[in-house]
Amino acid sequence: MLSSTKYWAISGMTALVGLGLTACGSAPPPVSTGPSSVSHLHPSAIIATPQGTLSATAPEPNGTLWVLAGNGASKGIYQYDVSQRKALGSESVSNNVTSIAQSSTGLLALGIGTVSSGAVEVANGTSGGVLATIPVSGPVYSVAAGDDGVSFYVLNGSSQARSVTVINGQTDKVVGNVPVPANAVSVVPSPGEHNVYVLQPNGVVSEITVAGGHITTQFSIGHSGRALALGPNGATLYVLKGQGPIRNVAVVNLATESVKEVLPAAASTQDIVLSPDGQTLYDVVGTPTYGNLQAFKL
Repeated sequence: MLSSTKYWAISGMTALVGLGLTACGSAPPPVSTGPSSVSHLHPSAIIATPQGTLSATAPEPNGTLWVLAGNGASKGIYQYDVSQRKALGSESVSNNVTSIAQSSTGLLALGIGTVSSGAVEVANGTSGGVLATIPVSGPVYSVAAGDDGVSFYVLNGSSQARSVTVINGQTDKVVGNVPVPANAVSVVPSPGEHNVYVLQPNGVVSEITVAGGHITTQFSIGHSGRALALGPNGATLYVLKGQGPIRNVAVVNLATESVKEVLPAAASTQDIVLSPDGQTLYDVVGTPTYGNLQAFKL
């Protein structure tokens, strides 16, 4: 059963917002503020997604995006029109899919991870149908699209060694590997794709060259790092942090390698994505009982 209203909480106050859909009876996802210079940041839209929402692609220029949701028994990808706040279609996927990304040319990449193996499925960005499967060296933890429209950066490996595998989604070939810290959890490529930014759970961010795998700089944004998103001009890095259900987003000025503000994030945010113009940040929220996308104007 679905409802057309949504409760959300911020700074200890609860408001009723007539935006999007949410499952009746699901717990309202509160927003944790933490130290923040934006004390009254409210979502401009809330879009209901399936329970167990895990990851999402950045919106395409036409306003559509894909959401990965489910659990170990069943998973799917779901396409949404964010401007209309409605679902467009869905496709079943492997129960081992862990993450999703979409290129500017429309290709989808689905990261797959089992206990000991990994792969990337390249799929049609309109239908979600799988076009090719490319094995990688270990379970996939994170996938990000490059700005050339065809490259995907795939964080994969074991607890002893991880790397970022670079895949050409047009030729379905591995074109490079970048060694990264063994506990890395998220990756994004820089504009021009000369470097990648990699996040560790202790909050350390490393900038690493794609050619040669050299660490050019490292800095800390605080503990409990979970996911990365990079602004379109490459000047601002957004870092999802938090423990348990509590989350926030550190906004990092890459020129100074310093946190310039901390934004509140919805409880149980699993991932963050940016609109192509960098003006809207989406919290990808999911628990076993509910899911949604919350849009915040920056």
